[in-house]
Amino acid sequence: MSLYQTITATGRSFIVGDLHGCYSLLENVLEQLEFSPENGDICILVGDLTDRGNNSLDCLALLDEKGFYSIQGNHEQMMITALLGQELGMYCWLHNGGQWYQALSETQKEEIKTYWLPKIQALPYAIDLHTAAGLHIGICHADPVINDWGKLLETLDQENAASNKELLERMVWARERITLANKVNYLSDAYQIKGVDWCVMGHTPVRPTPLIKGNCIWIDSGAVYPSGYLTVIEPDNNMQYYHSS
Repeated sequence: MSLYQTITATGRSFIVGDLHGCYSLLENVLEQLEFSPENGDICILVGDLTDRGNNSLDCLALLDEKGFYSIQGNHEQMMITALLGQELGMYCWLHNGGQWYQALSETQKEEIKTYWLPKIQALPYAIDLHTAAGLHIGICHADPVINDWGKLLETLDQENAASNKELLERMVWARERITLANKVNYLSDAYQIKGVDWCVMGHTPVRPTPLIKGNCIWIDSGAVYPSGYLTVIEPDNNMQYYHSS
């Protein structure tokens, strides 16, 4: 069982930081960029689609939209744990932005459980992107953990990968690398992921965004918070980036 997805783009590629229900911010940025799935453009979300913001349902609906892809973040994991009835799962989710679910009608809650939950469970832990510009981009929510992208994909492709709970949890929760990147300039090897041109991550809000060190790029700019904004990068030869207003 593979826990990653390989995507080869034919149009422009856009990678979006943690949404957290901020659907209108994404809509506005993509409109300005003239995002066109009909022309082969793709938009990859780094996870944490829902919670805390005002439009979690609209952000979930992106999973059914042409040209949109997403990986699984820690907030997707909290939703899964809660909806599967695991111990303290609902408590943890509600205390980390999942209150929007409680405000839904019983019909909507049932739709979340029967329609959206399986889609969320099926989201990959990493996306292996090959852009039309010829760049190879690794994308994960928090951290690739393994500093060799090819070895990471081999591990995720193994039959027993799903049982490697420590690896999967660190891929959606870890903050050690970005903590070092924010504080110190040594350990340069920690910022170089072999086998890709760039490795893009979210999870930890950082401003100004993107934070770039070596070939690591962090793009969660805390869109849901008062001083935050949404970051969208276009990985081409110039590595362009855009912010919501």
